[in-house]
Amino acid sequence: MIGRLIHWLAARDRRTKQTILIGFDFVLFSCAVWFGYAIRFNAIYSPDSTQVLLILAAPAIGIPVMHAFGLYTSITRYVGEHALWTIFKAVGLTALLWTVVAFSFRLEGSTTVPKTVLVLFWLLSLLLVAGFRYTSRWLILEFTREPTPQRHILVYGAGDAGRQIAATLKQSSYRITIFQVDDDPTLWGATIGGIKIRSTNDVGRLVERHGITEAIVTMRHANTARRAQVVDQLTGLGLRVRILPAFVDIADGKHTVDLIRDVEIGDLLGRDAVPPEPGLMAANTRGKVVLVTGAGGSIGSELCRQLSAVGVSKLVMMDSSEFALYQIDRELAKQTGFEKTAVLGSVTDAALMRRVMDENKVNTVFHAAAYKHVPLVEANPFEGVKNNAFGTYAVASAAFDSNVDVFVLISTDKAVRPSSVMGASKRLAELIVQDFAEKSRQRKNGKIFCAVRFGNVIGSSGSVIPLFKEQIRNGGPITLTHADTTRYFMSIEEAAQLVIQAGSLARRNDETGNFPGRIFLLDMGQPVRIKDLAVKMVQLSNLTLCDEANPNGDIAIREIGLRAGEKMHEELYFSVEAASPTSHQKISVAAESAPEGLDIDQMYQELERLIAAEDRDALVEFLRRVAGMGAQAE
Repeated sequence: MIGRLIHWLAARDRRTKQTILIGFDFVLFSCAVWFGYAIRFNAIYSPDSTQVLLILAAPAIGIPVMHAFGLYTSITRYVGEHALWTIFKAVGLTALLWTVVAFSFRLEGSTTVPKTVLVLFWLLSLLLVAGFRYTSRWLILEFTREPTPQRHILVYGAGDAGRQIAATLKQSSYRITIFQVDDDPTLWGATIGGIKIRSTNDVGRLVERHGITEAIVTMRHANTARRAQVVDQLTGLGLRVRILPAFVDIADGKHTVDLIRDVEIGDLLGRDAVPPEPGLMAANTRGKVVLVTGAGGSIGSELCRQLSAVGVSKLVMMDSSEFALYQIDRELAKQTGFEKTAVLGSVTDAALMRRVMDENKVNTVFHAAAYKHVPLVEANPFEGVKNNAFGTYAVASAAFDSNVDVFVLISTDKAVRPSSVMGASKRLAELIVQDFAEKSRQRKNGKIFCAVRFGNVIGSSGSVIPLFKEQIRNGGPITLTHADTTRYFMSIEEAAQLVIQAGSLARRNDETGNFPGRIFLLDMGQPVRIKDLAVKMVQLSNLTLCDEANPNGDIAIREIGLRAGEKMHEELYFSVEAASPTSHQKISVAAESAPEGLDIDQMYQELERLIAAEDRDALVEFLRRVAGMGAQAE
């Protein structure tokens, strides 16, 4: 019966519901006066005609006041704790105005109103009006809810963020049970917002005893390494983990529960990104004409995004892929405050490169264009060397002969003791840049040539992460080259920012000496075991690993062996000596000289001959001799 009535009321339009609510408030305010008299005289109260008017004055005052406070426009099913303060103020003002009316009756001699009744009216009105609304809310939620299972959620952290998230979740549905833990021993056992705070040591027991399936990490002040440790612990317990971004300032009210997001693989790398230094970001870019080759690629497009925000006067974007160039050009179309142009063409076209730099009066070049997929370049060695080595020569040569001030090559850790054609071709690119740096020093033309070397970036086209995501979406298996393979990883945003800053550091004579052969190394943190990465990605997808211990799991991992040209472990520099620090804590510099007696012009001519003859064996032998490529590339 009650359920049918609730459903009937829920189906009414807003005006009908407001009318019904006003009618109930009329009765409630009237009853508050009558109950006040009844309690005062400890008897069933029978008012006279004058006292009836006084009783009717209560709703006549209360209903307009309640309307003025917006209590008839709020939706009953969403009435929360904040509404209690509004009701308190509205009922308080009603009681005050009714007291004035009651004393007016008293002065006229119409009736006597005991002072106790005035106080009782205020208390009873507050109790009845608030109680009616919260009871109605409970009934509506109880009889109109969809049948859903109980959810048990663990909130990790009891700071400002954790308390607000827990309170929001608790209020949103009675079907959610909140368990909250924190590292601070002073909070253990305390109850905040009706939720008992427990020790983080109890997490495993809570998960097992209460069947918790979800966790929200709200450790606002913890560093990235600590958050990664916590997420790793929770995913290891089989929980679906979500995280509140560290940049959200809960105390300043700059958040909502919507900012909770699923954990991304970058949260598990244990890296604390350092905010970019404005001076280093601007030195070679602000007010300058900047050329980015490979602008449609992973690193190139992110460089374009970062450069568009630092105040370049003109951004020249170049790529050989029409679609990729169109995408980044379209994305930046909404950006204002700088000029931009898109150039479709190959970096191996020396004449085009000279024309682009001369016509646009380019000041700074970020050379990101490269073929970087190891197996593909291994299968197409001539094209790989032409694009990566010849392309770098063409761009660097054009920069040397034009008004370019700074040339920055985007290199890779695969250029260190390369085992693949791709890595060897990038090492050749580094040697070319070193040669132009030496020529600049000899001519004293003030031009800066440098390279920036780093490992994998999350989400780049050559990274294993997009491949693993696709394989997980398809139900597996995840194909792994070797269980012990390790790689370095960093976010693509951080990598682009550090590349720009490294180019600025190259201009500081007091730090780098401006000598040729300087290669900047980005701090990649600790290498990540690829199998561990795959397992974590399965866990973050709320799936289980299929292995000997769990043959009925969702996703299997299958080893396929190292492919041609691939290494077990990557390195960042050749020398056994540690790289020298710079003023930026995430950037160091290595002095790695070219092979003794190497003539870049002769090297270029010999490569041209080998590629024209399409002699693969001779090319591999050349890469071994000049770039130090290991035998594995065969």
